[in-house]
Amino acid sequence: MVERELRLETKCYDANDYGYLYGLNQKIPDEEFEKVKPYMRKFGRKDFADGIIKVTGRPEGYRCLEKDVPKVEKILNIRNTLERRRNNVDKAFSDPVEKRKLQDKSLNWIIALFQRGGTQPEQSLSRLALHSTKIYDPNDAFKDGREDGEGTLFIYTPHGMWYIINNTHGDPKKNNVETPDGGMIGYRLMYEDNLDSLIRIYSEENEYSGPRLY
Repeated sequence: MVERELRLETKCYDANDYGYLYGLNQKIPDEEFEKVKPYMRKFGRKDFADGIIKVTGRPEGYRCLEKDVPKVEKILNIRNTLERRRNNVDKAFSDPVEKRKLQDKSLNWIIALFQRGGTQPEQSLSRLALHSTKIYDPNDAFKDGREDGEGTLFIYTPHGMWYIINNTHGDPKKNNVETPDGGMIGYRLMYEDNLDSLIRIYSEENEYSGPRLY
């Protein structure tokens, strides 16, 4: 069995107050955890403004704020730091060719993960938007191309992360997300740090800014 490298990862996203909250990707000895416990807080539903109505992911448990991530990483001698991972992305984004490669690779992984492991429950776009914590619209393709049946959305909700593909002018039998102007194909996965990172890289964290979806 290959031992995983210790690191801090995002556990949830709170749209109201905290933004991203971080936790360790594996259990560590109690004596080591005691060293970082001053920078961790045991969160529960009551610690969030609206319970967990505006939280995507796993908020319950010991979590730390982003400002305290470097302190925890230093104490535990974590090499795969949040700053290092972000610098790698920034470096790739500084070169248009490398940026395109990274985004293409990220999209391929996104599609594979959602199509292989995602579920497709019946849902409506308006309900997803109403209960969302955030919605990414890569390159504004959905905002600008919705009427033409183009664009995709990534919708974060308390019950998971959705990959929405506009299929207004496609085969309606494939649609499981209801919309006033047709239908869309939607895949849902539970929140996971690596998937969140892939989505943020591909979308460049461009949030939907078109007409209200509900």
